[in-house]
Amino acid sequence: MNSPPPAALVCLDLQRARVSGSPAAAAQVTGTCRRVLELARARAWPVLHVHRREATAEGARPIVGLEPLPTEPIYLRRGPSAFSHPAFARHAQGLGGPLALIGFSMTDAVLATAFAAADLQLPVEVLSDAVATGERDDPDLRRALSAPLTSLFPLCRLIRSDDLLQEEAAAFVAANAP
Repeated sequence: MNSPPPAALVCLDLQRARVSGSPAAAAQVTGTCRRVLELARARAWPVLHVHRREATAEGARPIVGLEPLPTEPIYLRRGPSAFSHPAFARHAQGLGGPLALIGFSMTDAVLATAFAAADLQLPVEVLSDAVATGERDDPDLRRALSAPLTSLFPLCRLIRSDDLLQEEAAAFVAANAP
């Protein structure tokens, strides 16, 4: 018997126009997003992609290696939160949470989506190493942006991607213990 996965992996704004910050920081977040997405798919977790409407076709394109599969829904958000798309809101509420959030950028989409989920009593896990902060990626900004998320505990947890995967492994072992 497998342990229950997160209700969904929510990929926020994994689009070329959203990649920002230093090239090294952007590459690190992109690499972590790629690893989490691959592991979620391998574990058959539902994957929901939410994209911001972009002004240019090139900017709207997914980041190479983070493209949605044909079986994974894509929601184009109009507001700051993924929940601004009614079909995403229905889908996420139907899953019941938790929602694991990754992507670009914490300054808008991640914060807004976490707060909207809390308003709906849906638990959220923000994978901090798979989330970019925005134009500048410095520790002070990351701490400042993380503070509102920690205030939502227990509905919102700020964790690292390895923590989520270790928790899943521990739940699997516990479920299969004699």
